Amino acid sequence: MTEATLPSPRRPSIARRVGFVLGVLLLCAAAVYLVANPSELRSFVEQMKNAPAWAITIVLIGPLLNWVFVSQCLWALNRRHGEVGRAEMLALVGSAWLLNHLPMRPGLIGRIGYHAKVNSIRVRDSVEASVWSLVHAIIANVVGLGLALLVHPSVGIAQLTLILGSPVLVLVIAAMLAETKSDQLGLMVRGLMWRYADLLVWMLRYAAAFAMLGVSITPVQIVLITAVSQAAQVIPITGGGLGFREWGVGVAATMSKGAQAIDMRTAVGADLINRVAETIIVIPLGLICTGIVTRRFKAAMGSAASAEDEPVRHAEDQDEGGEAREQDPADQ
Repeated sequence: MTEATLPSPRRPSIARRVGFVLGVLLLCAAAVYLVANPSELRSFVEQMKNAPAWAITIVLIGPLLNWVFVSQCLWALNRRHGEVGRAEMLALVGSAWLLNHLPMRPGLIGRIGYHAKVNSIRVRDSVEASVWSLVHAIIANVVGLGLALLVHPSVGIAQLTLILGSPVLVLVIAAMLAETKSDQLGLMVRGLMWRYADLLVWMLRYAAAFAMLGVSITPVQIVLITAVSQAAQVIPITGGGLGFREWGVGVAATMSKGAQAIDMRTAVGADLINRVAETIIVIPLGLICTGIVTRRFKAAMGSAASAEDEPVRHAEDQDEGGEAREQDPADQ
């Protein structure tokens, strides 16, 4: 590509800012849409007051599990290119999670820059790892949807959990076998395993959010809504699918007809429940992780600067020593 055909750096900047504003407006519109019907809103509030404890627990703990599983997926994929600690990756993803809600998605850019400076992982390798993470997410969603289509809507929760969770066991075994052939292949399979585990958590979160509103949801509806939610979250112009996710989930929920149909207002409300839970967690967690990453980055840069200065001081010492030795014979 010649310089003349390169896109102007100003255009993506403006597009992302406009996208961020649009996402915020869509989120506000979702909130207004939810409260527009006072009687239905009161019904939602009453349902949430009597929500089952298991549903509340999953809604609150789910984002933390997503953070851990996505971090481990990215750890496995980046570990193929350099030394990255598991705890280090947890801090990086936690920080990026918060920062990606800002315009221009600085969290992703910051994480890639950190890998380049601290872990000596080339930018193109970090980008490749992020692309593979996206590919793994697509594969996980396809597998989940395929299994859900094979399950009868009336299947019990225990059987459903066993069926949808079975790929995790398969991938654990596959990763162990792959590692006997190649560490690289083993890490790739482990990345897919963690991505599928992340998908399962998202399914549970949506099932729990709908349960809090007193709505039963079929396996196919769970997987379809989760797939649309994850697709909305990779839209580059806004972080976390802000606004787009709420309306996407609402549209996906209305695709079912008859007795299994879900009202759009209910679906938007369920996603807003998950959005509120994420916000409660991401702000303190993201701030803590950002502080950790900042300290590690400064320490690494300080060590690098000291290492670069050391040879210079050593050379000066050698010169001074050399000059002293040259003067000795003359003194004699």
